[in-house]
Amino acid sequence: MKNIRYILSILTLIFLLPGFVNQISAQEIKLPDKAAMREKALEFTDQNRYIDAFPLLEKAAPLYPNDAELWAHYGIAILTRSTTLGSAEERKTERIKGYNVLAKAKQLGAKNVIALNLLDQLSPDGSDEDNFGGNPEFEKHLREGEGFFGRGEYDKAFAAYEKAYKINPKSYEAVLFLGDSLYAGGKYKDSELWFAKAVEIEPNREQAYRFWGDALMNQKKSSEARDKFVDALAAEPYSRLTWDRLGRWVGESKAQAVPLQVTPPGNETLGEIKIDETLLKIENGTMSWKLYNETRKAQIVAGGGKTRTLAGEVAAYRKVAEAFKMDLRSGKIKYPDQNLSNLVKLDDEGLLEPYVLLIRADEDVAEEYIGYRAKNRDKLRKFIVEFLLGMSK
Repeated sequence: MKNIRYILSILTLIFLLPGFVNQISAQEIKLPDKAAMREKALEFTDQNRYIDAFPLLEKAAPLYPNDAELWAHYGIAILTRSTTLGSAEERKTERIKGYNVLAKAKQLGAKNVIALNLLDQLSPDGSDEDNFGGNPEFEKHLREGEGFFGRGEYDKAFAAYEKAYKINPKSYEAVLFLGDSLYAGGKYKDSELWFAKAVEIEPNREQAYRFWGDALMNQKKSSEARDKFVDALAAEPYSRLTWDRLGRWVGESKAQAVPLQVTPPGNETLGEIKIDETLLKIENGTMSWKLYNETRKAQIVAGGGKTRTLAGEVAAYRKVAEAFKMDLRSGKIKYPDQNLSNLVKLDDEGLLEPYVLLIRADEDVAEEYIGYRAKNRDKLRKFIVEFLLGMSK
């Protein structure tokens, strides 16, 4: 089960845009038909007013059983509202409900990144791990702040979060939420101080970096924002939100990002690779990929049967790179494959591990990420900037 506090801090993302305002209560709206109800609910979600949208979505979603977008927003609204509830039992009940709604949205084909990321983090049984640190007074102030935040009362939210912060100044959530309340109120520069504090408290969590990047983007500081989004991805690369935000930065900044490909014939860009030897050729060097299979088999035997390890994958890629370089020197290769040239560059710069961990990891390999990150964050950042984005430092 993932930490529920991580989920709660992710939920604050949906309120980050300045357009979040609380002009009118959803309960005051008279809606003549289900189409109008759906339209108004989505209008609220477009404004990031999920608490106002909740009662409408609760009525509208059952009327549209095949509407993936509506069900995704309904799930987000349930979980957003749940963070403000005072009873642990009520919150757990709502988390279970939220999980089921998001699961249905995913089954319907929902593409909403926030909804899917929340589903990744939630447990079907709701879990009991939903407090903000164990101190009842501290938790009370944070939840009070979440209530103000959800109604667009950012000054009151800041005051409530500040009370929690004074009780526990080392709380990542309290510091992050203080920054969020300033950001949501349009005080982007002021919010940076708190995001920086959050990074100092928890350098291996991604939200503060990502929110800091958003604050910089709103100040037209695109290159500085990129660095924060890169830091977010290096901190937690197995989150949909980190990849999505870095991708959106590319679009928003109109950056000419050209990722360097290291893809064997017949394979996709991401995920585990499978070598089809019938697609390999001597003249372009792709025959070198045969050594990937051979080396991996030897590594599996040496590793006692474990299918994939970081060291085993790196060893297999390195054998391919070495064979390609040797065939280049001998003159066997007439038309060097660009993917293999990129692989050689990765090996020469000591970046095979980041490539495997960020691009080709499965669950077994991903378990080794934390240990690698502890000693090699600079290499991870270098790989993301120079290879993944194809940019200079």
